[in-house]
Amino acid sequence: MDTRVTHNPEYALVVAGGSKDAADRALVERASLVVAADSGSEFLRQHKLVPDLVVGDFDSSYPDTIAHFRDSGVPIICLECEKDKTDTEVALDLIACKDFDTAIIIGATRGKRLDHELANVFLIEHYARKGLDLILHSQDAVVFGVSGDEYPKARQERVFTGNPGDWVTVMPVTSRVTGVTAANLKYCLDNAILCRGSTLGVSNEMLGTTATISVKSGFALVVLNYR
Repeated sequence: MDTRVTHNPEYALVVAGGSKDAADRALVERASLVVAADSGSEFLRQHKLVPDLVVGDFDSSYPDTIAHFRDSGVPIICLECEKDKTDTEVALDLIACKDFDTAIIIGATRGKRLDHELANVFLIEHYARKGLDLILHSQDAVVFGVSGDEYPKARQERVFTGNPGDWVTVMPVTSRVTGVTAANLKYCLDNAILCRGSTLGVSNEMLGTTATISVKSGFALVVLNYR
């Protein structure tokens, strides 16, 4: 299983606490660095995978799982329960300090906490400002960013793959996103301007197996939903 969007093949991966699938283990095995955020450690233990680091306040993981990885020599970073960042954001901060330019999160969505899911989605733009390309991956969707040249390591064009009929949504995060152009999608976007709060970019569809979205300025999320 891949992320369906072109990215640096040398990436770090965060295993978060949302829903995951056995097929996600391939992303773990290919990652250059694996950080388990709290209960993300349960998935790794279940599939006999070993992270490079476990971080969290451990309010949602089993103590014997943390002990298992500690006994295996995995560094454990214990956080306070009352803190200013989620376990996932702390994990990403650690990755950003290690000079990776791409990070993938599995388990960022499809959990029981809508607030955490939304927070994870907005982290994409937050880390783009730091030059980190953050991709949220699940078995039925992938979410990634496309950014104008005012962002460091700007990713003004994103190429992604899917199947004809897969839904594609372009959702502005900044107040305006200019020069929005889509190739090989059902509904034409040609140098368009999308404004935050507009649903103009919702529910486009792939015509073939590859599509491209580019922008000139601003930041937008791209959501690819598989049929």
